[in-house]
Amino acid sequence: MNFHQRFVPGLAIASYIVGDDKTGDAVVIDPSRDVEFFVTYAREHDLHIRHIIETHVHADFVSGSRELKARLNDEPAIHCSGYGGDDWTQPFADQHLREGDEIKVGQLRFEFLHVPGHTPEHIAITLYDESRSKETPWLLFSGDFLFVGDVGRPDLLGEEQKKELAHQLYESVFQRFSKLPDITEVFPAHGAGSLCGKAIGSRRSSTVGYERLYNGSLQRKPEQKWVDDLLDEMPLSPPYFKRMKRVNKEGPTIVGPELPGRKRFSAKEVHERVCDDCLILDVRSKEAFAAAHIPNAINIPLAQNLATWAGWVLPYDRPTLVIIDDPHDMPELTTQLLRVGFDDIRGYLEGGIGSWETAGFELETLHTMSVHQLDRRRKTEKQLTILDVRTDSEWNAGHIDNAQHIHGGTLPERLEEVPQSKPIAVICGSGYRASIASSFLRRSGRENVTNVLGGMSAWKAAGLPTV
Repeated sequence: MNFHQRFVPGLAIASYIVGDDKTGDAVVIDPSRDVEFFVTYAREHDLHIRHIIETHVHADFVSGSRELKARLNDEPAIHCSGYGGDDWTQPFADQHLREGDEIKVGQLRFEFLHVPGHTPEHIAITLYDESRSKETPWLLFSGDFLFVGDVGRPDLLGEEQKKELAHQLYESVFQRFSKLPDITEVFPAHGAGSLCGKAIGSRRSSTVGYERLYNGSLQRKPEQKWVDDLLDEMPLSPPYFKRMKRVNKEGPTIVGPELPGRKRFSAKEVHERVCDDCLILDVRSKEAFAAAHIPNAINIPLAQNLATWAGWVLPYDRPTLVIIDDPHDMPELTTQLLRVGFDDIRGYLEGGIGSWETAGFELETLHTMSVHQLDRRRKTEKQLTILDVRTDSEWNAGHIDNAQHIHGGTLPERLEEVPQSKPIAVICGSGYRASIASSFLRRSGRENVTNVLGGMSAWKAAGLPTV
């Protein structure tokens, strides 16, 4: 058996390609939208992708099933869940799977188990290698039903459905999952860092038996107690999750092999807004952005988690124009944005911020300060607002006395809670999220905004007090 797990950091997506050694036929499970990897892997290993399977309608990234099928001349068949009714039936599927169905490639047999809870239609996939055993499944592709150390969260569809889904998840865990043998290996659709679970472990695979023993969410309790514990302190989910559900249910737009965002715009063109109504996305480092940037630009530094933060804070109804240091990084940036559904990427500023500077167009700066400066200012400036944009769990673990707390991802909807005329010092874990938040505050008209470099990591390292 040819088996490969492909892991995408940041969004923490795990996809799989599984092929039969003799026939060369292969199956891809839960592909992300950037499908070139699967095409290349199959070619380099003499595999022919015959089938594409989705475990569920994903919420945190755009599915690559339609994209992969298009890249392979529509030859593979797409298989999606047949459960959940019209609201969850994906019309682009060639087959809607139910328990009892199977897919065979050579000696490999894929069977399906309906495990609702994370979503109503969710299926898990058991893989049998008949050259070894026809009765015992070797692998379980658990999607977002089961993770290493956790189970999928049931609250992504809103308050009305979360309790019903949580009870369905209880049944899936303690009745349906109980039929699987301990030795079956578990391969989920996400690893640590994904927001599809509450406490996903860092390892990317496990076994059924190990999870039964040590996964806290698999320990049997009275049903209501289990549901209450599962839903307790669930982290916020990004608002773009609901949009991803709609996109993936209906079927994403096919991008094609040529990435968008290749057009170069001169400083004069950008200044004259030739890219009509474009949002200026500056992906340079927080330090570079602070030193000089185009007025009203949003700063999300290019890193592995850019896609997540873009989904949190960027509007989907605006085309995007990029400020980037090195144009060779555009494919990486574009790929990250496409993974979360930002398709209208017009291009980038040719010559970077330097071309804007030499053209003599207006620039803005963003104040920065060290944690020591913040400590001195908070003792002497009564008007200073310290805005902590970390998560609830980070805040609860220790924060600066009298700070204001707003999760950075919710800032676009909660701007009215931030003082308009008072000085604001924005702090996060290290300064990355604070730079994003600061750029939003400046764009909203708040002029006296400062990013605290080093964030709470530096604050604690300096031995400064928290509550």
